[in-house]
Amino acid sequence: MIQILMINLLLVLCVLLTALAIYSRDLLLAVVLSGAEGVVVAILFYLLVAPDIALIQISAAVGVATAFFVLALKRLKRYEET
Repeated sequence: MIQILMINLLLVLCVLLTALAIYSRDLLLAVVLSGAEGVVVAILFYLLVAPDIALIQISAAVGVATAFFVLALKRLKRYEET
C-alpha cells in the first residue's frame, strides 16, 4: 500500500517538474528541471523493480543529455525571448 502511494506521489512530481520545465523562460532552469524529472523517473523504475533501466536512465537521460544541453546553452542566450 505504501509503495503504491509513493509511486503515485512520484508520478505527480514528475508531471509537475515537466510542466515547470516547459513553462520556464530561463533555459538553464528548464534543463535542470528536466534532469530532476529524469531522476524521478529513474527512482520510479527502481521502485518498479527495473534497476537496469534505472541505471540507463540516470546515465543517459540525466547525465549525458543534461551535459549536452548545458553545453549547447553556452552558445545560445540563457533566457527565451518573448
